[in-house]
Amino acid sequence: MKLALKVVPNAKKSEAVGWEDDPRAGRALKLRIAAPPVEGKANKAVILFLSAWLDIPRSSVSLLRGESSRLKVVELPDGCEGKLARLLSDADVSGV
Repeated sequence: MKLALKVVPNAKKSEAVGWEDDPRAGRALKLRIAAPPVEGKANKAVILFLSAWLDIPRSSVSLLRGESSRLKVVELPDGCEGKLARLLSDADVSGV
């Protein structure tokens, strides 16, 4: 499955904030990531966060678009839709 993300780097802690409507990307999952947007550190942190948060291997998360943008598209394995819905319905969606 493909997932649109809106990533905010340099946050206090890495966490999923919830869904946000973006005029360019449509419905996107907003992530705050603690890593700085330097030399791909934030991109690596996004992949690490998603893999830990969704309890899937890092190798199954791939960045398709948005390497140097806050708007990113990642590909996740099929079956993650249910995990995303459950995790985002919880009151505390903070992660690593």
